[in-house]
Amino acid sequence: MPTMLEILGTSGTETAPKETTKREMSTEPPYKVILHNDDYTPMEHVIQVLRKVIPRMSMRQAVSIMLEAHTNGKAVATKCHKELAEMYEEALRAEGLIATIEPD
Repeated sequence: MPTMLEILGTSGTETAPKETTKREMSTEPPYKVILHNDDYTPMEHVIQVLRKVIPRMSMRQAVSIMLEAHTNGKAVATKCHKELAEMYEEALRAEGLIATIEPD
């Protein structure tokens, strides 16, 4: 009686061809997403939006960023690659906050 490997037409000793991949390091600097203070947006809304827009942001982090922006006029919300920073900036602005990005 033939084995399953014989039925499928393969042997158990075949190896997959070797593939080589090269990883390239990005030469682009990380970008900072900067939250700016305004005198109109309620603090609770800022905290809620930060947690909604930036994945895995804890309540403690969001409160800290909001307070820093409130006290100093601006705060770094996160650092990431440029495309993601642009997405976060756009999402924060869409929720009524003032945000910019700049190279780190």
